[in-house]
Amino acid sequence: MQSLTDLYEKMVKDALDGKKPVAPEDAVPHLVSCLKNLDRSHLVWHLKECVCTDPKSRPCTEVCPTGARWLGEDNVVHVDDEKCNGCGACIDACAIGALKSSKDLLPVVHELNGYHGPIYALIAPAFSGQFGEQMTIGKLRAALKKLGFTGVLEVAAFADILTFKEALEFVKNVKSPTDFQLTSCCCPMWVGMIKKQYHELLPNVPGSVSPMIAAGRTVKTLHPEARTVFIGPCLAKKAERREPDLIGAVDYVLTYQELRDLFLISDINFEELEADDVPHASETGIAYACAGGVGEAVRRAVEKLDPGREIPLKVRMADGVPDCKKMIDDILAGKRDANFFEGMGCKGGCVGGPRAIIPKEQGREAVLKYARQSRYVTPMENPFVIRLLEKLGYSSVEEFLEKSDLFDRKLD
Repeated sequence: MQSLTDLYEKMVKDALDGKKPVAPEDAVPHLVSCLKNLDRSHLVWHLKECVCTDPKSRPCTEVCPTGARWLGEDNVVHVDDEKCNGCGACIDACAIGALKSSKDLLPVVHELNGYHGPIYALIAPAFSGQFGEQMTIGKLRAALKKLGFTGVLEVAAFADILTFKEALEFVKNVKSPTDFQLTSCCCPMWVGMIKKQYHELLPNVPGSVSPMIAAGRTVKTLHPEARTVFIGPCLAKKAERREPDLIGAVDYVLTYQELRDLFLISDINFEELEADDVPHASETGIAYACAGGVGEAVRRAVEKLDPGREIPLKVRMADGVPDCKKMIDDILAGKRDANFFEGMGCKGGCVGGPRAIIPKEQGREAVLKYARQSRYVTPMENPFVIRLLEKLGYSSVEEFLEKSDLFDRKLD
């Protein structure tokens, strides 16, 4: 019987070679079905029977941040797919490797080989350093186009757009020392935690989509027939794209590890590729990948939009689920030493995502180095973003705030 990894690599290789992927006769049927039928599969795949014997606990249930996994009176682990955000904590906690994250690669390869419309890759800003020091955004863009993608967009540019939105929301809503705002950008674990466990704080959360969803919606507004593929270090993004009010913006989510697999199976020679350099994002947009990056970007934007305001933006940041919960508990207890609260589900921010390839410290250093190379410090100086908003029909930043339905969501 083939392992999931062998089966997955064989079927992807067949698809890349233009063959119809055929699973071996001894392949486990439900794994073949999961690989082929992405939207009907669970976010976490169960490959083996649980062999844990402790009658009171299971590691996978103890680390679940949403309560999606629990140990029943029947001594069996139960799963609520509605609560699961696909974060992968249970996968990493399972000592026997019985759990694996869903894989989107096979249907993406099918699209690259068979779809006749445009297919856009949306690259999360934590990409720097993930594929080696020599892999610049220009090289990465060239490699993805060689695989068949029509275009490649940096999601950091859409972080720039969301910076505008959150800064303008802050200026509009924080008028007194008791007012405060929680960011809704970036992290699906953070937003999911507020929605499902701290519902009373939703009035303090701007109804903004994440940069990933903003990128997908923008592409599909300008190119309605397009397919969109987000690529990043996060497993929870696979759940985010399925949320009822967000469905349709992003068709597939690949992790950096899945993209690395695709590069290896495709045997692309990166040294032969000519870099396709098109700057998209500002320094602060790129730094969204690091813990504290969202708050710093919005703080700078508020200073630009409303210089000298009596109530400046003061940030408190938390990274990692326990730290986020502690910060929320302090907010609810009235212990607010800030008026803008940023939460990241992973330690270090997105650079510490569960499917990043390099350590978070190395990833942070690489991201900040790339950010410093940007021609633009904030979104206000970024002509790519301004042109993009104009293409979407916004004649000014103020109009964008009043009519930014494209980037809104219904959090409640």
